[in-house]
Amino acid sequence: MINCQEISFSQKLQQQRMAQAQSILGTKVTDHFICFALYLLGVSRKSISTLTNTPPGTIRSRVRAILSNGLSALEDRRSRASTFLPPQEKETVASIYIEEQSTVVDFGTRRQLKIPRQNILQTRVILLTMLQSNLLSSRDVSEVLGFSTVHTGNLAKKLHTGDIAALIDKRQGQKQEYLFTSDIKAELICQFVLDIVTSSKSSGKLLAKQLNKRCKLTLSERSIRYHIEKLGLSKVKKSLPQLISGLKKK
Repeated sequence: MINCQEISFSQKLQQQRMAQAQSILGTKVTDHFICFALYLLGVSRKSISTLTNTPPGTIRSRVRAILSNGLSALEDRRSRASTFLPPQEKETVASIYIEEQSTVVDFGTRRQLKIPRQNILQTRVILLTMLQSNLLSSRDVSEVLGFSTVHTGNLAKKLHTGDIAALIDKRQGQKQEYLFTSDIKAELICQFVLDIVTSSKSSGKLLAKQLNKRCKLTLSERSIRYHIEKLGLSKVKKSLPQLISGLKKK
């Protein structure tokens, strides 16, 4: 049995550790942990009630719930999923790839759904709906749409709750969007290298402006920055001018 009278307690450490635990687990879960830990150490329910400012009946219910249901009893039962366990990888039944004229959803066994590449909104609605139904992976959909997986997930939720209108950009300015095909990625890499060679700097805003001027492509700065990171170009931003300078000297 642990003799708590011989344990050294620090109020400063207690405040720091409580704040850290509450920021990660939440106040309610942290309180449940403390109550259960004190119960395991042999502290009476009345003392636990006094220490934690919790009614004795609530202490009894918490302990009974944890002993019956395990870790899930520590969380809000209204939650749809546990935050203690990593989300399980969702099984998908289709894959996506891009052809010259179409975005293709391949179900295998010669079954395919082809969407015209110029139909941007139709592509988003179909792919995001299939993502919501676990028919496509978030990674594949985000790659085809040219967004991050987080933004893609948010769009899928907006479509589910707000219908197609939620996907329509109501801001003025950009009138047309493009999927990031291999051709567009090639132009992006080319422009990135040109900017680095000529001015030793590059940014999403500058690349968007140059690609619009040179290739008539209207691309969002956010999507450009996402693909710059994904292609690893940001990692050679500083070393590329030096390498080119070294080749010129040779």
